[in-house]
Amino acid sequence: MHPDLLPGKHLLFDHHTVADTFCLRHRIHQPRRETDELVLKPEKPWEGRFPSPTDIKFDPKRGVYRMWYSVFRPDLDAERFTLKGAVLGRVGEPQSLYMCYAESRDGIHWDRPDLGIYPDPAGPNNICHKGFSRGGVANVIHRPDAPPDERYMGMGLDWFSLELGGMIVTYSPDGLRWRYPENKPVIFGHSDTVNSLVYNPERKVFMVYMRGWHAAAVNWPALNKAHPRRRVAYAESADLKTWSESQIILTPDELDPNDFYALQVFRYADYYLGQLWIHNEEGDDTIEIELVYSRDGFNWSRLPERPRFIPHGETGRPDSHMVMPCHEPVVVGDDIWVYYTGVNCPHGDTSYGKYSPVRGKLRMDGFLSLDAGPQSGALVTRPFTLQNDAITINAVTTGGELIVEITEPWFRETHGKPVEGFAAKDFDVFKGDAIAHKLSWKGSSDLSALKGRRLMLRIWMKHAQLYSFTI
Repeated sequence: MHPDLLPGKHLLFDHHTVADTFCLRHRIHQPRRETDELVLKPEKPWEGRFPSPTDIKFDPKRGVYRMWYSVFRPDLDAERFTLKGAVLGRVGEPQSLYMCYAESRDGIHWDRPDLGIYPDPAGPNNICHKGFSRGGVANVIHRPDAPPDERYMGMGLDWFSLELGGMIVTYSPDGLRWRYPENKPVIFGHSDTVNSLVYNPERKVFMVYMRGWHAAAVNWPALNKAHPRRRVAYAESADLKTWSESQIILTPDELDPNDFYALQVFRYADYYLGQLWIHNEEGDDTIEIELVYSRDGFNWSRLPERPRFIPHGETGRPDSHMVMPCHEPVVVGDDIWVYYTGVNCPHGDTSYGKYSPVRGKLRMDGFLSLDAGPQSGALVTRPFTLQNDAITINAVTTGGELIVEITEPWFRETHGKPVEGFAAKDFDVFKGDAIAHKLSWKGSSDLSALKGRRLMLRIWMKHAQLYSFTI
């Protein structure tokens, strides 16, 4: 049974929120680029050729955006593999993959502070995290209420010796100076992908998304695949020490290429959203991003047409073959900033091409909408007990209109019983573009008289897009 809706904002991905639709269509919206200006260019010798933003957060106390970005040095990587010693080449220096830190007032132009943490032949630098081997942290979690030396945390892949390697949690008091509590993994094994760590407050567990263990296509001579195909695996822990056995939770089906390279998960409103990396290795060796969604972080759903959230670009474009998103979009005012890095060569190209980090924008709640065209469409929400004085919608009409009726669940009528004074005929028709429009009936948006009653919304639309509603 689907539970009643709770107070707050509700997106429109599935039947957890919307009980039924008629002649409406889900649409994934792609981030809109306003400029080709890069948000990050390699300026310093220790940044190599391939800096790529991995996580960006806004610090309201200081009024700055904080970026953690990965640096890959192919020159040092080649040197590591000649030294041998571990799966990733060698434990210790030279390290070819590490994390740097930058700050910005506008989210486009970034300063690289001298952190004084790691020495580099080129001098003072902004390197903030190196492990023991060739690894890094994919995303940063800020926990203001955690112990002072654990306010920031992340999970990455590291190798401490030839035999000892795997997933490890790392901590920092400020997001700059990082430490391992123990020099051993919490999850053993090789997960060379974007390992995403997320906290689930409902279940009070940490969830990690990594490369899949126990895959079907591995070391079978008849399959001609000497290594496992990439899948998304999941493990969880309440204490960050003892973790569940990893399980594959997302695997390609008949409509997909053969690899899911990674899943970057973040919380937005009442959903967990995931940026699923679709790797077409057996085609043009491209990577594109599909937006997937979940209520619990474990069971994931996809739209049937598999629309791309961030597609790769056309031939000749800086993102012609691959797009690699920052872990989580950044909400700024009425917009959502989506950072990603475009790459102009195939994944397996050892020249590595050129990396182009850019920023796109969505409207607030603009990941997905329910759309009605020239043919009228309608929806009915799950029931909810009203606890606020108003209801708002995020919607756009393009020469059309939107009408809302408040009903009560009623055994005699499948569509519910219209509440007197709040029927469709009483509604002040919505036309326009608003991210938080207060619904009103007969000129009033005050719903205090209905507080405590169990209600539903019935919405009729024509030439309109509905992104969310807040109860």
